[in-house]
Amino acid sequence: MKKEPFHISGKLHLTGSSRFIGDEAPLAGMLYASFLYSPVAHARIISIDSSPALQIPGVKHVITAKDIPGENMIGHVIKDEPLFPEHEIMFLGQPLVMILATDPSIAEEASSRIQLQYEELKPILEIEEADLKEEWYIPERRIVRRNPQPDSLLKLNGRTRSEAQEHFYMETQRSRAIPLEGKQIIVHTATQSTMECQEVIAHVLGIPAHNIIIEVPRLGGAFGGKERNATIWATMAALGAYVSKRPVEVLLPRDHDMKVTGKRHPFLSNWNLAYSPDGRVKSYDIELLSNGGAYADLSIAILERALFHAENIYNIPDIRIRGRACRTNLPPNTAFRGFGAPQGIFVIENIMESLAEKTGLDPFVIRLLNAYQPADKTPYGQEIRQAPMPQIFTRLRQLSSYESLKQEVQDFNASHTHRKQGLGLVPVKFGISFTTALLNQGSALVWVYIDGSVSVTTGGIEMGQELSTKVAIVVSRVLGLPLEQIHVESSNSQRIGNASPTAASTGSDINGNAARIAAEKIRRNLREAASHYFREQFGLDLPEEEFQFQSAEIGHPVTEQRVSFSELVRYAYNQRIALGAYGYYKTPDLHFDRELGQGKPFHYYVWGAALSRIELDLLSGDHHLLGTWIVHENGSSLHPEIDRGQVIGAFIQSMGWCTMEELPVDDKGRYLAVNPSTYKIPGIRDIPEVLELELLTSGSGEASVMGSKATGEPPFIYGFSVFFAIQNAIRSVNPEADLSFPATPEAALKALKL
Repeated sequence: MKKEPFHISGKLHLTGSSRFIGDEAPLAGMLYASFLYSPVAHARIISIDSSPALQIPGVKHVITAKDIPGENMIGHVIKDEPLFPEHEIMFLGQPLVMILATDPSIAEEASSRIQLQYEELKPILEIEEADLKEEWYIPERRIVRRNPQPDSLLKLNGRTRSEAQEHFYMETQRSRAIPLEGKQIIVHTATQSTMECQEVIAHVLGIPAHNIIIEVPRLGGAFGGKERNATIWATMAALGAYVSKRPVEVLLPRDHDMKVTGKRHPFLSNWNLAYSPDGRVKSYDIELLSNGGAYADLSIAILERALFHAENIYNIPDIRIRGRACRTNLPPNTAFRGFGAPQGIFVIENIMESLAEKTGLDPFVIRLLNAYQPADKTPYGQEIRQAPMPQIFTRLRQLSSYESLKQEVQDFNASHTHRKQGLGLVPVKFGISFTTALLNQGSALVWVYIDGSVSVTTGGIEMGQELSTKVAIVVSRVLGLPLEQIHVESSNSQRIGNASPTAASTGSDINGNAARIAAEKIRRNLREAASHYFREQFGLDLPEEEFQFQSAEIGHPVTEQRVSFSELVRYAYNQRIALGAYGYYKTPDLHFDRELGQGKPFHYYVWGAALSRIELDLLSGDHHLLGTWIVHENGSSLHPEIDRGQVIGAFIQSMGWCTMEELPVDDKGRYLAVNPSTYKIPGIRDIPEVLELELLTSGSGEASVMGSKATGEPPFIYGFSVFFAIQNAIRSVNPEADLSFPATPEAALKALKL
């Protein structure tokens, strides 16, 4: 980036100098882990004979549930997931045994020698079967606002599916555990949650948490796939180091990672909707069912966010939202960008597309007709204080030249037989905060060194979203320093304990605010020092609170005298004034009663909308993305270029989910797409020919650190515009077409029924 503020990791990434877990040279005596994975999705374990593996030269340990010194449990919210199963296998690919050897190939060979005897049981793989058998982690959750409507309303009903998605982070799951003195172990691990890894490892090893040090330099991508998915591999490495008293590395090959880790939750939704002849939605009853896999993982929280977002931007007077998270015999599905909100929003937006066609109203018009207004309340009782959809839609129509665009599509379709074009629109209202209120807290530690350079540590994890840059920007603004003078440290559980996961799009809000509070404490201290300095050096008696920090200098409005930041820091040190500070932040005014389904779970909302245009080949089912226009409201951005990258990246990732990424599962519970040759994510040729993004600066008082808003997850919804554009093109040929998810060429041809 040419403009300031720059991307503080950019040069490191560009030159290949940035360091990731596993990049370091092997440690002396290090052992490498491999695993015996379950060959079936559901079975009763009869016996495991590890003795043949132990006979292979180089194999040092074979570890099973019997070797766990503490509790064989890694389930965090619901205690249902063992590290190693002792009696019952719950999914294909479940780790049963860990082998530690002096070389990765030896460990892999040894895993094939272990003799497993089991009685295979029938697996449950589909949501329908799990729901019918009442295989739920907890009873049904619901949010209800009753306002009975007349029976004379027009009715729609249906069933909507959205499927799984692979995270496909560049860096696979990995951990390196190193035993220290006493019982201390440091675990370098690719996790989004240092606290969870520390807590779970301590329980499994039966030792206090202070003996477990979690260190995370940065992640090579995560998208939610390293919030809980990483815990099991960090725990495996720590257990291996504890048992062997040697360093242990766990590093999953790509195909292993894709076979055994959880995905985005597939959802099945049954719904009924009533509307008036003028297109106003009066009643909505939706049942959201998710496929959570073998263990609860984060399925309850993900279902909860789906419920919170089921109505999206629409004020529906009579609404009932119900949800059940279903247990199946697939790997435990887990967090993924959007965390359930995309699955809930997709249903209502698909309905709005159909409603526009049935009423003959323009997609913009029918959405705006039903959109929230200021002072409206959500089904769960939170007041809508800001409702900018009219402004967003107006700007999107202008940005895309919508009227001309619509006419061009109509003219093209009238003149072409084997190719058709379509337009798709999607808006978003995305709530920002962890819906588990206790997680909305964070800490930061800021040190100013004697030369004026600054060290900042937060509990946030850097994973390519440039949280580090945004935190540095916050500190630089408070202290009036250039970014080059600030270094953001790795995340470490000793420096920042009890850190919430870097997730739910809260990374900058929570950690940025904590760093701001710490930096403001230091600034107060330095203002005290400046008051003394100016009195001693210039004979000026100036109020402390009026000293200004800018361009690495400290001055006062009533004088031209200045002192450099570094000189004042040394003076403060000599005067024994503190140059370090701890900052703690908790998001204010959050509460939700799960029994009543009422409260204020979100600090604020992010709003936006996207429009896409595609061209569909009716003979092959292939589509070409001609253009996408996005208007995204994100407060006073800390770094517009980083936010633009987040918005565009989220859009592309979402487009992949709903148009090309397929994860077929056979009748044995085996994922069939487990590498880049069989699982297709968007590439350079899938980027739209025209891509225009406009960031709207809002003056919302609900925004967070320095007036900014989150950008990680809300723009994921924009990818739906491509799905709806494909569907629009298909329905220009077959108005009753039902396009399945994802909108692959095969799905398009099936929907066309030509």
